[in-house]
Amino acid sequence: MPDSKKHLQKIQDILQAKVAPIAGAISSQRHISAVKDGLMFTVPLTILGGFALILAQPPVDPNIIKPVNFFYKFLLGWKEWATVNAQTLMIPYNMTIGLLGLFAVVAIAYNLASSYEMNPLSESISALLTFLAVVAPATIVDTNRPSALFISTDYLGAKGIFTAIIIALLTVEISRFLINKNIKIKMPSNVPPMVSAPFESLIPVVTNIILFLTINQAIINTTGMNIPQAIMTLLSPAIKAIDSLGAIILTSVLTNFLWFFGIHGGAVVQSVIQPFTALNFAENAQALAVGESMPHIFAGGFFNTFINIGGSGAALGLALAILIVAKSAQLKSVFKVAIIPVIFGISEPLVFGVPIIMNPYLFIPIVCAPIVNSVITYFVMSLNLVGKIYISFPFTTPGPIAAFLGTMDWKAVILWCILVIIDTIIYIPFVKLYDIDLQKREARIETEMHI
Repeated sequence: MPDSKKHLQKIQDILQAKVAPIAGAISSQRHISAVKDGLMFTVPLTILGGFALILAQPPVDPNIIKPVNFFYKFLLGWKEWATVNAQTLMIPYNMTIGLLGLFAVVAIAYNLASSYEMNPLSESISALLTFLAVVAPATIVDTNRPSALFISTDYLGAKGIFTAIIIALLTVEISRFLINKNIKIKMPSNVPPMVSAPFESLIPVVTNIILFLTINQAIINTTGMNIPQAIMTLLSPAIKAIDSLGAIILTSVLTNFLWFFGIHGGAVVQSVIQPFTALNFAENAQALAVGESMPHIFAGGFFNTFINIGGSGAALGLALAILIVAKSAQLKSVFKVAIIPVIFGISEPLVFGVPIIMNPYLFIPIVCAPIVNSVITYFVMSLNLVGKIYISFPFTTPGPIAAFLGTMDWKAVILWCILVIIDTIIYIPFVKLYDIDLQKREARIETEMHI
């Protein structure tokens, strides 16, 4: 075995022994999984809200576009119609992305309770009531109409996501503790479960609400801020750091470095940063809805659309490099099988077919191509040459479609195409070297078969 392969094998052995168990524990950890799965539940809602936002905020400036042809007339007519009907068109957005924290607390509590084999519906309701009591307590704004209550939505949307995560996890854990200690209202054995269940959950629900209201009031008395305000203040440095070029590059390097050694980097890294990118996406959408500039680059589907294009290691560039220069039977066969999944962002057939795992020929482009994508995309978006992401879409959406839908900016498609070309150019010399080695192996095997 060549020395380089021996060294790689040693590194892999160390990573598999030391890092793989930690990575596996992180990606499968009960609370992290609940957060990840809960936020995934909100994706269809954000897609609906995003398309409503597109209808209400057409990507057209009447001061620039003139009705000189049918297409421009259509855009201007759309803009006029959207302006007249803006309040109605924004209802789906306000009820989805505008209440993202509300849906997140329910979904996360449901998933965590299910993992403990608790009653997920009861725990979801408990978490929801606690969340509303702390984040958006109902108040009377008109003494002449005491039944007309006002609920602030300031922290029911993007700003409330981290509060939703914390409350969802803690309320389930508190309920679990009380249930395990048998602290509950006990009903006679002959009472049907559907009747006894609400009474048994009463003490945990009341305990959660009283506990969090007490903590909330204590924080208000001490700092002048409520729980969600305090959480956002504490997390503000982390939120800003996540949106930096350094954080994007670090995410890229960790994800693809782990993939190179056979560890699912996406499952490990994305599970940690997903709450931050979800927050950034929702804040971008909210900023656009009120006519402000979008603040975040690392938001929503940014990573899959512009960094790991086609999947791990910017897999689409690798696939196109194989198409252009590969002559070996192995790579040609892999390309035929893998190209369609890669177009839809699924790189596993390419990852395991080439393979890229423990392949010394491909280590440099696997790590470097996404870094190049990160640098180019970050600066292009920071200079406002290309719009930022504010629309959600499934991760399997083909790249150019995702680039346009996510930003509603045709220039994002041009950027995506340029990045794919650059990735392909980066991969070509390394694929050539690997392909030559494969051709030699195939020729040697064929010779041995004819002896």
